[in-house]
This record gives sequence, C-alpha cells and structure tokens, in this order.
Amino acid sequence: MTKKSNLRANLATAVLISIASILHVFEGLLPPLPVPGAKLGLANIASLIGLRMLGFGSAIVISLTRCFIGALFGSGLFGPSFYLSLAGSLSSAIAMGLASKIKGIGNKNIVVSVVGALTHSTAQIVVASFLLSHQGIWWYLPYLLGLSSITGVFIGIASDKLLVYLPRAIGLEPQSKS
Repeated sequence: MTKKSNLRANLATAVLISIASILHVFEGLLPPLPVPGAKLGLANIASLIGLRMLGFGSAIVISLTRCFIGALFGSGLFGPSFYLSLAGSLSSAIAMGLASKIKGIGNKNIVVSVVGALTHSTAQIVVASFLLSHQGIWWYLPYLLGLSSITGVFIGIASDKLLVYLPRAIGLEPQSKS
C-alpha cells in the first residue's frame, strides 16, 4: 500500500468512525422500538461500509471506536450499557467479516447485515445473562432476533445505496481527470 493510499484509508476510517458515532448518539434520541432495549442499529451501516471498502480490520476498528465514543456521549464508560454495546458490535463485526467470505452470499450486503444483526442480539443476551446472573433473559432472545432480522435487512439496503456514492465522496475512488 502506498503512503497516499494508506493515508486515504486512514482518513476514510476516521470519517466512518465519525459517521458511526453520530448515528449511535442520534439513535439514542429516537423514540423506543416496540421491543424494549432494541435499536435500529444505524451505526452498523458504517461498520458494513468499512468492511466493504476497507476490509475486516477497519470494520473492527470502526465498531470498537464507536462503542467507546458512544459511551462517552451516552451512558458512560464501563457500565452495563457499554458492555452490551461492546459485545454486540464486536461480535457483529466479526460475524459480518466471516459471512462476507462465504461463497455465493458473502457479496450480498443484506445477508451479511442480517448475520451481523442476529449475532449482535445474541451476544447482548449472553452478556445480559452474565450481568444479571439470571437465565430468564433468554426468553427475550426470539423477540430480539425477529426485530434484528428486519433491521438487518434495512441496514443492508441502506449500505447498498450508500456504497454507490460514499467511496468517491471520501476519496477512495480515483478522481476523474478534468
């Protein structure tokens, strides 16, 4: 990777971290969904775009950094919400990275996004079960998975639309010579 392309990749990662952080905070201001504690997962658009444009490592960096920044602007670092967010976003980024490698479906953002959304919810239930020291929380998982499937499709569609324009907007595609 040349010095110029490395700089562009770093700048693109920074822009996607900013977008993810803004979406994370914005989403916290929205009215609650019908399933308590559930969110749309708007910040995951930036992680999926990072995965597609920059690769697996950048998607992990975007997800982790967004969790820390979101916690600073939201519920605070190292509280229960932070651990739920961290587990969900890290597991989601890993699952999307793995799903993107599967022949036949890995190139479909909707499928990759749904895999990430389902993994996100499952990881959060695992952490919640540990934090609460109660297994009853597992009864909540089917509701979260149902909503995650819907929001995962939405995030995949939004990512598809943004991937048409965003790479050029943040300087990752060669500029045409005018």
